[in-house]
Parts: sequence; C-alpha cells; structure tokens
Amino acid sequence: MHSTPAPPSRPKLKLPTWLTVVLGVFAVLFILGAVFGKPAPTPEPVAAPATSFPTSASASTSASPEPVTYTVDKITDAANVEVTGSDGSRRTVHILGLEVATGNNCYASETAGWANTKLANAAVKITTDTTDGVALALNDGTDYATTALSAGYARLSGNVVPDSLRNAANAAQQAAIGLWAEPCKGMITAPTPTPQKETPAPPPAPRTSEQAAPPPAADTPQPEQPSTVYYKNCAAAKAAGAAPLHRGDPGYRPGLDRDGDGVACER
Repeated sequence: MHSTPAPPSRPKLKLPTWLTVVLGVFAVLFILGAVFGKPAPTPEPVAAPATSFPTSASASTSASPEPVTYTVDKITDAANVEVTGSDGSRRTVHILGLEVATGNNCYASETAGWANTKLANAAVKITTDTTDGVALALNDGTDYATTALSAGYARLSGNVVPDSLRNAANAAQQAAIGLWAEPCKGMITAPTPTPQKETPAPPPAPRTSEQAAPPPAADTPQPEQPSTVYYKNCAAAKAAGAAPLHRGDPGYRPGLDRDGDGVACER
C-alpha cells in the first residue's frame, strides 16, 4: 500500500524590519489608548507676553496730583483777596497774621498801592489752609505775609502765628518804617493825625496919629558940687563981680536963687 505523500510546506513570509517597527509602535499606541483614554493633546508653544507700557492716563493716576495754583482776581484790601484756582475753583481768602489800614485810615493809601503792585493778577500758591485764613506764597517763592510785615505795610494779627511773622513785625516796629514811622506810629484804625501848628504871636498894632509919642526923658539935674567960694548975699556977689551966678558956678547956692530957675542974683 502506497502512502500518500505529504503536501509540500509553504515558505514563511518575512516582514521588513521597518514595517515591523511601525506596526509595533501602532500596537503600543493602541494599547495605551485603550488603557488611558484619549491621548493628551500636544501643547502648543506659548508666546512670550508682550511688555506693556502704562499710558498717559494710567501714569497720571498713579502719580501724585499736581498742586493747585491760583491767580489773584480781586484785591479787597492788603489782607483779603479773591482767587481763581487752576482746577476751576473760586474763593475769597483772608491772609493769616495780617491787620492792615483801610479806607481813610492812616497809611491806608500806601498799603493799598503796595498790595496792588504785589498781587494784581499774580500767580500764588496756598501753602497753609485753615478755617481762619490762608498763607500765600508769591511767584518768587517768598511768603506774602512775611513780606508785608517786614516792610511795615501791616500789623501782626492773632495770637497763634509763626515765629517768622512775629520776627518780621518786631523788626519793622523797631526800625520805625512804614506805618510805624511818623505820623501813624503804628496807628491804622484812625485817620492820619494832623500835626499841631504853633500859633505865632500877633504883630504889634500900628501907632495912630492920635496916640501921642512918649515924652522925652527930662535931663537929670546934676548934683551941685561943693564950692569953696561963699557969698553971704547977692550984694556980696555983685560986689565981687560974680553976679549973676548960674547953677554949678563957684559961689552959687539955692539960697541965692529965690525963684529956683538955676540963675541966682540975676537982678
């Protein structure tokens, strides 16, 4: 009995190496996907944040606000003014520490003229602001109240004032300048005093024709000088050839001058 010959065996197919690797990778990915779910998406690259610069609006918000400046619109007197602010505000202010002459009082016109020169349409800053008043700084940085006191255009007012104002007022008073000089002498609540004039003596009244001139002074009789000549009577004087005898002649005496006319023994 003849045995049936076995069919010849087919040769095994051999996959290329690269294909084997690719299939292996897909198999691994499939298994991982089945275990962990969907694979995480690949993150996209993140761009670096752009550097931002603050705008003018944000810069002004973070910076400190600019101080309000003022312009003097009206001068009521050297211690009271109306101002308009750079923020649109408008107010009437009293300058702290000042008392000034007003109206027709002593040194009022000089003070008003000086204040108009310093403050008319001037740019000022309020450096102190209280319920009683304000302190003003002029455009050159000087304090207005200190300048007014040191020049003698105002008196110190109030008890609570800085030493700078008190020193300025004392210096002007000691130097007798401004309202501390003649004729005000620090008085600013009354008109300028009128100086007292001396009344001249009246001239002598003219002499009228009816007024007689004073009589001339009479000649003062000279005292008789004692004489060594003596006449007993006029007969003796005549006999001696001395008659008539005048007052002052040797031998003259009142006893021989009967009528007292200064001539004796004239007959």
